[in-house]
Amino acid sequence: LQFLYFIVNRTMGPHYDRMLRLEKLDINLYRAKNLEKPHPKARAVYGGQIIGQALVAAQETVEDKNLTVHSMHAYFLLGGDPDTPAVYHVDRIRDGRSFSTRSVLVKQNGKAIFSAQVSFHKPEESPLDHFRPMPTNIPPPEECLTSQEFLLQQVEKYKKAKNKVMARMFSSAAKDQETVVSPVEVRYVDPRDSLLLQAPMPREPREPIKRIWFKSKDKLSGDTQMVHDCIAAVASDNLIIAAAAKPLGTPYTNYKLFTSLDHSLWFHAPFCADEWMYYEVECPRAKAGRATIFGRIYKANGELVVTVAQEALLRLEIPQSKL
Repeated sequence: LQFLYFIVNRTMGPHYDRMLRLEKLDINLYRAKNLEKPHPKARAVYGGQIIGQALVAAQETVEDKNLTVHSMHAYFLLGGDPDTPAVYHVDRIRDGRSFSTRSVLVKQNGKAIFSAQVSFHKPEESPLDHFRPMPTNIPPPEECLTSQEFLLQQVEKYKKAKNKVMARMFSSAAKDQETVVSPVEVRYVDPRDSLLLQAPMPREPREPIKRIWFKSKDKLSGDTQMVHDCIAAVASDNLIIAAAAKPLGTPYTNYKLFTSLDHSLWFHAPFCADEWMYYEVECPRAKAGRATIFGRIYKANGELVVTVAQEALLRLEIPQSKL
């Protein structure tokens, strides 16, 4: 078996390797064995990992390295089993002078769990260049907390208040957080957004917006943009659904289903994923169990480099009347 991306040894590191490494089984056919859950209590594979691995597989089949990914449109068909290898089949739809198109189908045990269309483009010079500015009132990442830092703050808070039950619950959540595998470091503008799905924080209704800073945990050499694109693809699915749930204020544990249905990415300009990037997510509409969510990823200098869109499924446990 041939491991994809020998650049692991020169441009990437252990976090990227564990999350995105694939084995090449045959032409256009790849396999992933290391599949991770987004948090310890989750049953399915982290969607961002499947997105990132599909992008790795698609990029591997593009021979013209002057072409870079500009868009990806994906559907989550079934929840992935973290204990079963995933097989990635790439269909080379078209190779042109300016564009190449790939279709990626991911299967486990013979069943399709994910499909994606990925398009690559040779960058062009154009006077058309504008974007929505990054918000100006956002604290820098150095002033924001990680999930672990916030949870430990809560432990100390409840210990001082002599509330042993809450202190114990937050301590358990902090230990769970230590087991989360991710190639990116995440800091939350509003630390309440950092809570794991099972964390014991009372929730009040809030606006459907989530704001984070993220960057690769590994130092990337930057000699290939595709490495940075894959890191951003993984990070783009970072609890994006949480924004949709905020207005109701209902604990995540009250949901029967809390999952992504589809996911789209548009890559506008080069960036370095091992430098801090600002990611803002908002949900303008939720109805009939589905939520539509949009995201924008900015470089620290304020340039918009990636746009994200997702539809998610949120099914609540509705108490049955005893009458």
